[in-house]
Amino acid sequence: MRPDGLRLSARHRVWLHSTFALLFLSGAVWWVLQRWFQVETEFGPHPHRAQRWLILLHGAVAMVALIIIGTLIPLHIKRGWQARLNRLNGTLLIAFIALLTLSGYALYYAGSDSLRNTANDAHTVLGFALPAMLLWHIISGRRARRH
Repeated sequence: MRPDGLRLSARHRVWLHSTFALLFLSGAVWWVLQRWFQVETEFGPHPHRAQRWLILLHGAVAMVALIIIGTLIPLHIKRGWQARLNRLNGTLLIAFIALLTLSGYALYYAGSDSLRNTANDAHTVLGFALPAMLLWHIISGRRARRH
């Protein structure tokens, strides 16, 4: 973290961006395999064998991502809020991450198929939208810092 608490250090950016890239890629590849590459057997369609490892990776990286988000709270988020910079898209980004976390949790612990299907749809849409939200936050933050 830089002294002003708003700009992330190069190391922090690398951790943040690489974690979220791996999170996105593991989820996106899992989704593609689930949607178009199921294996047909005599007992019907079965998941591609890579899906198991991708979902395990996705869950593990999600936990790392939550830790990294937690490291942003004391300085980056707090000082950005106090400086009244990037509030709208910062709030939306946090909301996206919170909804992704809740929908991911619901995928494992939902009590009904309809709730699980809703969580799956929400998680997929939000997951594919997250890179755009993150990019919007970064670009807006750089513009705000220049002015």
